[in-house]
Amino acid sequence: MNVLIVEDDQAIQKFLQNALETLPQVFNVYLTDSAAKAMNLAQDIKIDFFIVDIQLVDYKGTDLVKQLRTMPAYMYTPIVFETAVLTEELYAYRELKCFYYLVKPFTQLECQKVIQDVLQYLSHFEMDEGKIRIEQKGFIFEYLLKDLFYIESFGKKICLHIKRDGILLNEMISSYSLKASMELLDDRFVQVHKSFIINQDMVEQIDKVGQTIRLRGVDTLIPIGLKYRQYIL
Repeated sequence: MNVLIVEDDQAIQKFLQNALETLPQVFNVYLTDSAAKAMNLAQDIKIDFFIVDIQLVDYKGTDLVKQLRTMPAYMYTPIVFETAVLTEELYAYRELKCFYYLVKPFTQLECQKVIQDVLQYLSHFEMDEGKIRIEQKGFIFEYLLKDLFYIESFGKKICLHIKRDGILLNEMISSYSLKASMELLDDRFVQVHKSFIINQDMVEQIDKVGQTIRLRGVDTLIPIGLKYRQYIL
């Protein structure tokens, strides 16, 4: 499990690292005192949870987390804030979906309790891997991947084509791209056109001549884009 600690006080960095290492679980702990380096690490390595100081020297921790939350891979990743200013805690909860906060100075026991809560949350989250979670206007909507037939792009919106109780439903989602959607999906999904992602489990027929795909129980034929042929043919 990969943990990123973003803290500019080296003594607190070490304290947090020791708190993690005394737990029975095995962690890969990454340390940085810089928001810029934290962003680079988050892009290069899949981080499972973050511990972030709200007041960094080069950047506000809350601004760093704002950026992280725009990345589909980290929209729901647990983030624990460290803070010496309690008034900042409410903003962190409401706006940034902070998992918890540690008020400085904190004890090793307090730190470990929060980490154990994070691990319990992650174990539950992993059991729900068959779902896609999408945020819209402060609400989180969940969709079963097995019910998702295909996703269609309409500029700055996408449409989820989902079958429920034998009926194919269309749900429009704002401010999501196909690229962002792919990061939330598992291996059964593949992009076959600049405007379409399909669930390969739902494929009924592939027309190599007509360059189209028919999905089970779906009237619409899905086009295959030239640059995507290698992924489906």
